[in-house]
Amino acid sequence: MVVQGGKVPGDVPSKSSGGGKPPKFKRRLSNYLLDKQMQLRYVIAVTAVSMVIAGALGWLIYRQEHRASEDLVAGLADLTGDDASLAEYQRDTEKDIASRDRELVFQMVGVGLGLTLILSGYLIIMTHKVAGPLFKVGIYMEQMAEGRMGNTTPLRKGDMLREFYDAFCEAHGAIRTRMKSDTEAMSALVKAVSATSGELGAAASDELEELRRHVEQREKSLA
Repeated sequence: MVVQGGKVPGDVPSKSSGGGKPPKFKRRLSNYLLDKQMQLRYVIAVTAVSMVIAGALGWLIYRQEHRASEDLVAGLADLTGDDASLAEYQRDTEKDIASRDRELVFQMVGVGLGLTLILSGYLIIMTHKVAGPLFKVGIYMEQMAEGRMGNTTPLRKGDMLREFYDAFCEAHGAIRTRMKSDTEAMSALVKAVSATSGELGAAASDELEELRRHVEQREKSLA
């Protein structure tokens, strides 16, 4: 996963080098699976439960239909009896009933597979709306651990966990503000002490240079 400027792909499409309109971002399945372990676990669990429920309901429907067919065939056999003229009609009717029973099974299997695919796709999209904000927060926390405190970006339209993300951004912004204030104070101290650098000893000058480098590093991390 490539992160550009602390943004998850899809937040802001990359700009073309020609200065025209940015190319349209193409989503793939991998873009929706930001946290494969978490997302697939829920997708598989919910899909499996749904398949069991759908299978049980399908079996009950089939059994009810099959029993009705058996009763119809038995009633037809009693009706035709030993009449040879109706034997052909009885065989054709039984074949038609058996064919309809098989067609019902195929239809239920097809509908079950279709619903499973639709449900799985829907769950991937919904879990993506949860994994996206968590993924962004994880990126910002990694940057904080490395000492980088850049600006945060808003969530995409439709993302969930907005209250959690807003609270994180508020905390992140407060830390960044304090860090910026401390950096400005240290920068002012370096400038003030540098004005009297001629009066400092070698050890103090080394410490001042180290502080200057630290301030420069902090200013870069806040950019």
